[in-house]
Amino acid sequence: MISNLSKENWDKKVVDLGGSILQSWAWGEFNESLGHKIHHFSDENFINLAIETALPFGKKYLYCPRGPLGAASEALPDLKKIGEDPNLVFARLEPQHAMDLPRAVKDIQPPQNWVLGLEKTEEELLIDMKPKTRYNLNLAQRKGVYVREGTQEDLLTVWKLLLETASRAQFRLHPQDYYLKMWDTLHPQHMKIFIAEYQGQPLAGMILTLFGDYAVYAHGGTSIQMKEAMAPYLLHWEAIKLSKKLGYKNYDFGGIGEKGWEGITRFKKGFGGVEVVYPGAYDLVYSPIWYTMYKQGRTLRGILKTK
Repeated sequence: MISNLSKENWDKKVVDLGGSILQSWAWGEFNESLGHKIHHFSDENFINLAIETALPFGKKYLYCPRGPLGAASEALPDLKKIGEDPNLVFARLEPQHAMDLPRAVKDIQPPQNWVLGLEKTEEELLIDMKPKTRYNLNLAQRKGVYVREGTQEDLLTVWKLLLETASRAQFRLHPQDYYLKMWDTLHPQHMKIFIAEYQGQPLAGMILTLFGDYAVYAHGGTSIQMKEAMAPYLLHWEAIKLSKKLGYKNYDFGGIGEKGWEGITRFKKGFGGVEVVYPGAYDLVYSPIWYTMYKQGRTLRGILKTK
């Protein structure tokens, strides 16, 4: 049913059901600022934030990021009801447990994340690191790398680092306005940025989101300059220490993977922690014809990208 929960009660229920910032009230406000229509559904056994997302030809789909939470199957009647809109093609769900629905053609959120518990002391966290990670962290300190929390003016610096990294690693990036609106709606309660510098030169930057028990490494970029300074190691360590100081119980490094992610996976695992596996994404199809066209369009784009 359409939720009548207040912002505070919504977020409390999200936390109680083990949800992330992607199902928070603030995440809905952020997406509203980007021009998306937001739907809030809740009942005794579930809660679900759904975001309308545009497709070509005036069509659209619903995206439930890391949701529904709780009894996901009980959220289906609400999603089917809203699916009576003739322009909605499908709803993409990312539940906590497997569902009896077709698997999505593509996962939006990573199916595996690397998470570090923060309930140990700083000394214990250092001991639990891989020796190479601990060495590189100390090396960054010896070389004089300095990490500071950024201001709104520093968003441009982080953006440039993201651009450089995206160009180097060949991945798509959100437009700059996305990060500006992220700051406007999430900072300071749910977002911080950090920058690692050497002699005033930015070498690495990150956007950290904060919600419930989790501090999450959401976006990050590095410079090709002074790679030997090992700035990303100190950047994450300082973010970990601040997250712990603020009372967060977990530091989520984000996605890992075997194929194409070997380097970043090795880097994240070096800090210690555990792998958290999600069931992936499922699609509730409203219009089979348009859904088939959507899948064919994705396949065609994939073929063209490889040529």
